[in-house]
Amino acid sequence: MENKELLKIYREQIDSLDKEIIYLLFRRFELVKQIGLIKKEDWINNPLDETRWNKLMDENLEVSREYWLSDDLIIDLWNRIHKESLDLEK
Repeated sequence: MENKELLKIYREQIDSLDKEIIYLLFRRFELVKQIGLIKKEDWINNPLDETRWNKLMDENLEVSREYWLSDDLIIDLWNRIHKESLDLEK
């Protein structure tokens, strides 16, 4: 198989994975919205649960290292996802 054909196949796979990532983020944020509603019902004014956040980051970093992903990538990515989540919970 030619390199050009291989590139096309790999890029199609990447495109498919990108769509899955977007869909998974959508599902995650839908759950975050539900959590926000529960917190509002219980009069929880601060959406940040620092203990849970620290535990989540530790666990995600541990898992990501099994796949040789850089800590910087995971920290940056999860900080951005978390910021969006906190905004949605408000």
